[in-house]
Amino acid sequence: MKILKTFPFHPVIFSMYPVLALLATNLVEVELGVVVRPLLLSIAGTTLFLSLIYLGIKDLRRAGLMTSLLLILFFTYGHVYQVVELKEIFGLNIGRHRYLIPLYATLGTIGLWLFAKKIHEARYATRAFNVISLLLLLFPVVQILSFRVRLSSGEKAAQQLSNASMDYELVTSEYLPDIYYLVLDTYTREDALLRDFNFDNSNFLDGLRQRGFYVADCSRSNYGYTQGSITAALNLKYLPDLSEDLSKLGLGMGDVWVLLKQSTVRRKLEANGYQTVAFDTGYEWSQLRDADYYYGVGNTPFSLETVTPFEAMLLKSTGILIFTEFQSKLFVDRLKSINFPHAEYVQAQLFILEQLTTIPKIEDPTFTFAHILIPHGPYVFDPEGNIREDSGYYGGDLAGPINERYLIDGYTGEIQFVNSRMLEIVDQLLEKSNPAPIIVIHGDHGLRDENRFQILNAYYLPDDGSSMLYPQISPVNSFRVVFDTYFGTDLGLFPDMSFQDDGHENPVPEYAPECHLNE
Repeated sequence: MKILKTFPFHPVIFSMYPVLALLATNLVEVELGVVVRPLLLSIAGTTLFLSLIYLGIKDLRRAGLMTSLLLILFFTYGHVYQVVELKEIFGLNIGRHRYLIPLYATLGTIGLWLFAKKIHEARYATRAFNVISLLLLLFPVVQILSFRVRLSSGEKAAQQLSNASMDYELVTSEYLPDIYYLVLDTYTREDALLRDFNFDNSNFLDGLRQRGFYVADCSRSNYGYTQGSITAALNLKYLPDLSEDLSKLGLGMGDVWVLLKQSTVRRKLEANGYQTVAFDTGYEWSQLRDADYYYGVGNTPFSLETVTPFEAMLLKSTGILIFTEFQSKLFVDRLKSINFPHAEYVQAQLFILEQLTTIPKIEDPTFTFAHILIPHGPYVFDPEGNIREDSGYYGGDLAGPINERYLIDGYTGEIQFVNSRMLEIVDQLLEKSNPAPIIVIHGDHGLRDENRFQILNAYYLPDDGSSMLYPQISPVNSFRVVFDTYFGTDLGLFPDMSFQDDGHENPVPEYAPECHLNE
């Protein structure tokens, strides 16, 4: 094609690739809309820069080559810095800006000189750059499109599942309490908090007990990752037992999130007159958009008020990392506070916590699913709920803390914050609800290593409904207890097991060991 030789469109393609590649590697974690603003700004900035170079040298092809070179250097700087950071060669720490900046400046100067003075046939170089840029862009585009096709198929399967018949029914009665299923992401068990983080969580648990909760002191998650843990709990089965349900829909275990969106618990309760309440979580796989009541903050990708976490991650992979590293020296603390990268995350979590207390106003019986991303990182809340200004709590890789001290202080600080809010929420739900509600609060998994499976697990089951509970009960049995106790089923309980993966390829479980709270 003649355009491959003559017109230098490669700078625009190179400006799009980093944004789309980052999206492709985080498709499960973010919504597609997060790329709109950075993509438009990247294309606009590249077009402006290309125009300025062209005005200076009056050669569009050479201007395109020079622009692409600068883009490649700009978008790779953060990645290279993260690879060589703190690396030593012959005792010299090469992972510092003082060494990397001169290297990049030298490469840029040599490259610009070659494109400006030494390349005689710019059209051949233009064709090569055009082809390379298109091939490069193909990879994230295919990933994104494949994901969208898979997501669309999953959504259709979920709708098909919502209309499918069920193998047993709940016994209808006049007693239909509101049911709250509150998942606190990464909330570790009491003994693990004391052992691994030197944090005494007894005040919160005693507060729950005083309000009538049963706290399962030795509970473990069934899976070490969120999708598996929540899906098993809401479908009352371990994941291998759900493979047949997925197979009927033409899906595999990679699509297990479909059974989270249209779970057994949700479908049976809705068939029994319940209204489903859900929240915008920021994770596509856990958003029940078709719930009867779906609450979201309603952010727009065109908002200029904040830098999103996705944009912050993108910026840290570019040459802008130089300025963020030295922001205190460049007196941009004010700009830093305005562009706090986790503002939307903060807003979303506070919104969920605030809206939970309004649900008792709904006249029909409700089933509420709330996946609350606290105390999961980024650790932005201090124990009083104030926003931490010290970026050491969330300035590391993947918005994590920069070292162990920040991790422990940040993690336990968020636990203290969410503890206080959960007690307030529980008080409001108990006061405003008639009949008394059913409340299940648990961590989807712990934080890391040995405590990864050791979780908070607490139940408010009114009218002496705690008789089936025991210290080792795990989430897969939570709604088996609820249904047997309040809805006339006879499901019984499964053995409480923890699996390192989905339990399908490696079916050997890790049984819950004995826990010792007083050691």
